[in-house]
Amino acid sequence: MAIISIIGPKGGIGKTTLSINIAAALAGAQKIKGAKSRVCLIDLDLRLPTISSILDSHPRKTFYDLFETLANKTHQSDTLQTVYRIISSFKSYLDGDLSANSRQLAKSLVLYKTIDTNLFHFFDFEFGNQVYDLFLQREKIESPAHLQTLAPLLLSIDISGIKAHMGHMQENSRPLVEDYVNFIEEYGFSIIGGEVPIMGKKNHRKRINEPVFLQLFLEFLNEVCEKFDHVILDTPAGGVNHISSLMNILDHVILVFDMSNRIAVSGSLDALHSFIDYYEEFLQDFNHDRLTGLDKAYVNRLVAANGHRAVEETLRNKKIGLLFNRCQGNDEISDCLRRMREYLDTLDKYEEYKNRIRIVGMMPQHKIIHITNNRGALFYDKDKELRQRVDMVAQSIHCENSSVPSLSCSDEEILQYLEAKNKSGFVARLGRLAASFS
Repeated sequence: MAIISIIGPKGGIGKTTLSINIAAALAGAQKIKGAKSRVCLIDLDLRLPTISSILDSHPRKTFYDLFETLANKTHQSDTLQTVYRIISSFKSYLDGDLSANSRQLAKSLVLYKTIDTNLFHFFDFEFGNQVYDLFLQREKIESPAHLQTLAPLLLSIDISGIKAHMGHMQENSRPLVEDYVNFIEEYGFSIIGGEVPIMGKKNHRKRINEPVFLQLFLEFLNEVCEKFDHVILDTPAGGVNHISSLMNILDHVILVFDMSNRIAVSGSLDALHSFIDYYEEFLQDFNHDRLTGLDKAYVNRLVAANGHRAVEETLRNKKIGLLFNRCQGNDEISDCLRRMREYLDTLDKYEEYKNRIRIVGMMPQHKIIHITNNRGALFYDKDKELRQRVDMVAQSIHCENSSVPSLSCSDEEILQYLEAKNKSGFVARLGRLAASFS
């Protein structure tokens, strides 16, 4: 299994287009081998997801639905059950069904005074305003005798409505991966994402910053990864910042360099530096048991499932690939390689990473512009040269990178590899290999 993240420092540098075509290349390779395609492309741009629209394939459920479901498993569900218990006890006392010395009433009073409501989204519920007002009064309630002052407010709260909402939340509290995956027969791979901008919803903007909620989201992604041979994560602009919590499950990181924009190249160099910093800090904290918060909780679950050695090996064997997009000439690549070596040398990182950073592919500007302007974002199988170049990227994912040049190679070796004209392509070679075995 390989989990690949396509990252870059800004929007518009070709991450989504390349993610779609790499997914198609990997799916094509699996078909040639005679296996059913198990490739999934995940649109992690929560602010403006576009992949489902580009491919005109719309999952039955999107990440918006996922966020709604996960919300039912977090603080909202637990708090609502506690609120129901408190209100039920208070109403029973006022109706004369519970005595002032009742143990049930005493526990409810303690919960009422101590429950943390900071993470509870009152206004997501029809009855939220009344419940919010109820908790605003708790400083005045010191004993059962004071509950009489809450009688008008308690009378206005629909306790049966709270119970019905609790039942709905419990029924819709476990996301099934199958509900969110949409297999596209035409292209041979699956997608997960959606058209509703999740982060445009105020309540979701709050939730994604809650550690408990984010951990559930990462667990869902991990469950998706376990069901596929290859998972491509199309990250949003500045996707390096989204890598931290996913660091322990990534196998490959492919950093896109937009060669048509010198400012974008500088941004990609900074993004590479940011990734290395994230990676090294995460690995050191893992080895010295210094992970905290969400990262610690998430890693602990992976260690419990797979063992400490397996998680450590995954962390140590990250592959870093560079993909040059919209190239107009070899001089651009040589200049970029020079700047990258100098940049890493300034950071005292060159010797450590020169053999780990691999050059996985190059896309020419004139081809990309022509194809994407006239035929859409999926150019795989529509242009022979581009297909071969995407197959080259797929080869770097499939293989152990023995034939893929690293940053330590000369510019001539790297350019020769990038310009190699293999008429048959990687997918076809896999087909001949499978045929020879049969």
